[in-house]
Amino acid sequence: GNELLRACPKIAASTGSACHEAGESASAVILAMGLPAEEAIGSVRLTLGRSSTQVQIDLAADALAKAWNSLT
Repeated sequence: GNELLRACPKIAASTGSACHEAGESASAVILAMGLPAEEAIGSVRLTLGRSSTQVQIDLAADALAKAWNSLT
């Protein structure tokens, strides 16, 4: 997750919950959904607000997809 976000410097995102402590660990919620820890640690959290636009969402999705493809 952290590596993916480093590849997308223009995206404000996180690898854990808002109350997540510093450091890299898998989200308890993602683990409870049944993902293995080695996959869960790669999850990212995006938050949308009232001012978020469809264009911004599309740009973020495209940037994340491109970053993922460059890392795999």
